[in-house]
Amino acid sequence: MGDKEIDVQEKARGFVSWLNKFKEIGDIVMQYDPVHAALPWAGVRFILMLVIGHHEKLAAAIVAMERIAILIGRCTIYEQLYLHTILQALSRLLAVFQGKTDIVRPPEATLAELKGIEEPESTVESAASTVDKCYSSHARIQNKGDSRELRALLQDFFPVITRMDAMVTAMDARITTMDATASAIDATVTVLDATATEIYEEIKEQERITILKWFSTVPYKEHHDHACDGCVENTGSWLFKRCEFIDWQNSQKPNLLWLHGIPGAGKTKLVSATIKYLSEISHGLSIRVDKIVYFYCKRDEENRRDRQKLLLALVKQLACPPDTDTAIYPEALDVYKKEHKDPSSRTQLSIKDGLQLLGQLLKRYKHPAIVLDALDECAEETRSLIIEDLHCILDNATHPVKVFIASRHSLDIEDRLQDLLHVRIEARDNAEDIENYVTKELALRVQNKKLLRGKISPALKQLIKDVLLRDAHGMFLWVDYQLRELCKLRRVSDIHARLGKLPKNLSGVYDEIMGSIESRPGTDFELATRALKWMLVSCRPLKPQELVAATELNPSSTPPDQLPPDQPPPEPSLDVELVIQVCGGLILLDQELDVMRFAHLSVQEYLETRKNTWGTIDAQCFVSEGCLWTLQSGLSPMPALYYYAGRSWFRHCRSYQDMVLSLSTRDSHHTLDIPILNTFLGSFNCASVHFVKWAKWVKKNNVGEGLDLYDTVLSAPMTRLQPVA
Repeated sequence: MGDKEIDVQEKARGFVSWLNKFKEIGDIVMQYDPVHAALPWAGVRFILMLVIGHHEKLAAAIVAMERIAILIGRCTIYEQLYLHTILQALSRLLAVFQGKTDIVRPPEATLAELKGIEEPESTVESAASTVDKCYSSHARIQNKGDSRELRALLQDFFPVITRMDAMVTAMDARITTMDATASAIDATVTVLDATATEIYEEIKEQERITILKWFSTVPYKEHHDHACDGCVENTGSWLFKRCEFIDWQNSQKPNLLWLHGIPGAGKTKLVSATIKYLSEISHGLSIRVDKIVYFYCKRDEENRRDRQKLLLALVKQLACPPDTDTAIYPEALDVYKKEHKDPSSRTQLSIKDGLQLLGQLLKRYKHPAIVLDALDECAEETRSLIIEDLHCILDNATHPVKVFIASRHSLDIEDRLQDLLHVRIEARDNAEDIENYVTKELALRVQNKKLLRGKISPALKQLIKDVLLRDAHGMFLWVDYQLRELCKLRRVSDIHARLGKLPKNLSGVYDEIMGSIESRPGTDFELATRALKWMLVSCRPLKPQELVAATELNPSSTPPDQLPPDQPPPEPSLDVELVIQVCGGLILLDQELDVMRFAHLSVQEYLETRKNTWGTIDAQCFVSEGCLWTLQSGLSPMPALYYYAGRSWFRHCRSYQDMVLSLSTRDSHHTLDIPILNTFLGSFNCASVHFVKWAKWVKKNNVGEGLDLYDTVLSAPMTRLQPVA
């Protein structure tokens, strides 16, 4: 070109060589991380192979084009030679060989399209040989006859041009196909990339859930939602105005506030309202509480009265950053990975390590708050250790950590917390909350036509409100019971009579309920006795279907498998609503967790004090016999209760015997011997049929892990557990 000589063939060959080297380097690099790089590199390499294959053809086409260009120029010279003067032909010849003419310069688009030509070298060689003949014979052409020969030779070249046009058209079609293929590949790669990202995020989320479940499985959010049920607007507003609460809230140092009051004063509702209040002011102008963690203790649930469970539930809440639900702080992640490096790792973090991790995670926040409800429902030794843990956290805190504890009046708790900020709930304190509650519930019961079928005068409505507020003495539970009793009455005179003899406290309320149950005709009292005994000493909260089966069960009756063939077992006739009704509302269904509960802890404490009728020892003996009766009846008659009985019978039997041994004086009514237990176990030499069935059931269903008695039973060969002959 011009004064510069360009070797087109060498340039094309160098370009192809460079692409091959790039492909080989990519193959080598991919081997260092095949897991992540294999899929992307496969797509890139596939495209490179397409490009290299077509560029090899393009190189050959470019070389051929160079030769064709020269040949066309030469033919043009021959044409000019015989149509114009010799000097013009020589001038043209000189320009061609010096590269100064544009006549033979092919367009760039043509060069790009030639990469799809099939067998370009053979085609060009054929055309070149034809023109070479003309060029070599030029010196011999002397006359017009020779021009006819040249014209004939040039006519041979025209089919070549036609074939070249067809090849260019085919090449255009192939390029279009390649563009479509490339677009499809690009779309596929995009989809694969999105799918891979989605799979990766799902794996990370599953890993996060696994880690959090390893820390704790306590459903603390459901407990909080249950505590929030029934809260009226502005609940706890009096508490948030108290100077003790304001000082605690605005303190720039780690601090603890203790809220305490009588049973039924609504402490749990105040705790839920406090959590809500602190969450709302975190977005206001007050001291920002950037993280609130909480735990609701409960006496009748093992995982809600355990120190380790409490600490790890707080750790689980602190481990998640407040602005995202898809991450875990490195401190918690490192502890999890460290624990799982050892194949014999613990199933749960120890108290010591959990307390240490809790302190580390608290440092992630500027103003964290810890809220505990019903600390008194933990065992005395347990709550003493929990208070020590909280003191340790406050002493080592680098930020103003806030701790809020709610409990009853308890001497051991008071001894530890009386010197700190504390608020005692008096009747005058929550009077506004109770008034709001009474106003709301009265209006709701009138609206739903539960009270006098909705036909109540404003004067009577005001009288009911005044009497309830006068005698409530700060007890929400007492108010709720009186409203339920008033709704049972059908006459205005009966309501007036009832308002004149309301019980003075919760014990009076429960005495009234128990008297009502005992005076009912039929089997209501017997059914209530069974249900309340099971509720009183069950190892865990019973499912509704378990309590229904337990209430129908009568340990003094004959097991179904021992009935005569012509006498079928009785059909179930109870449902959970009927059980709640016969118990006078002392128990209720927790619909969120699908378990049965006492209406309040004070109900359980009341029953425990009635030793002549509901003593814990009698209840343990009754439930022990009920579990053993269920195991002797088989799985079919009582499937709902069999699982509980199979896991808990020995605990009830052992608890009963421990209680009997702890009695200061023995009586004939309480003996260590449980007759049905001997029948179930069999002799010393050989187990009973029912015991063998139970042991096989435990092994088959793997339900005895972690229970001490099962470890002994299941380690024995089954061949030694033969039924009594």
